[in-house]
This record gives sequence, C-alpha cells and structure tokens, in this order.
Amino acid sequence: MVKDLQQLSLAEAGKLKLNLSPVNLNELIDKVCHNFKWLAEEKGIMLHHDHIPNNCSPRIDADRMTQVFVNLIGNALRHTPSGGKVEVSVQQQGDLVLIRVADTGPGIPAEKLPHIFDRFYKADASRSRSESGTGLGLSIAKGYIEAHGGVITVESQVGRGTVFLITIPVK
Repeated sequence: MVKDLQQLSLAEAGKLKLNLSPVNLNELIDKVCHNFKWLAEEKGIMLHHDHIPNNCSPRIDADRMTQVFVNLIGNALRHTPSGGKVEVSVQQQGDLVLIRVADTGPGIPAEKLPHIFDRFYKADASRSRSESGTGLGLSIAKGYIEAHGGVITVESQVGRGTVFLITIPVK
C-alpha cells in the first residue's frame, strides 16, 4: 500500500515518470482479458473485448496502463453477477483514443459517483479490505490516466451497470 500511495502522490504532483512507447492496445487489452478469463468463466460472466482497432498504438506506459485495465476489468468482474457482461472497447477519434469498460453489475448510486476516484473510498462500505482491496485502485487509475494527459470518467445507473470511459491522446 505504501508503494501505491507513493505512485499516486507522484502522479497527482505531475512527477510520475512514464516509460512511453507505442503500444498496440488490441494486444494489451487482449492480454489483460485473457488473464481474467478464468474468473469470468468461474462466475458465468461474458467478458468481451472488441471494436479495438489493431493499428491503435498510442504512446503510453504499458505497465501503468495494464494496471489501469486490471483494476477496471477486475472491479467490473467482481461486481457483475452471474449471467452478466463485461465489455471493453476502443475507438480512435482523431488525436484521441476512447477506451470504454462497461459492466452489467448493480451500478453505483448517484450520490456516490462524485467520490468514486477519492483515495480510500469504497462505494460499498460494508465490504472488507479482503473483499474489495484498499480503496486506492480507482485513485491510482485516475492518476495514471491524467499522467498520460488523459481523462477518466464514470457513468452508472443502479440496476443497469457502470461504464468507465478513458480518453487519452494518441501522441
């Protein structure tokens, strides 16, 4: 947790060092989804990633963005019930890449959405640390996205699911 807090502090201060290189998002997301395949199958959830252009290779830090995807996809799978769906898609629009991670989970109440990226915040306060982590994952994801010059937002409806949208420059 100490390392996570250090990385988050550096990101928030604009001092996080990034190892930028062209990264094929199709391959990166495929790798992350492949590593979660067992969990999706165990829970009876359809994990789908498509609409990812094979030639979409923004200059990003692959390790940091992998951590972002692991957090978002892992959270989506953890909160989506059996029979549900988690979908990851990518679009390139001019100088921007739009990445969408959507689930058919229970959704997040509107009053909790403004705090979802706060440090140590857990939308479900009844969950223990062993069930839901430290409450730093989304803060770190936001810091890493912003360090890339991007933005992460969330939309959710109770009973209908949650969508995280990441926008990063192609560079």
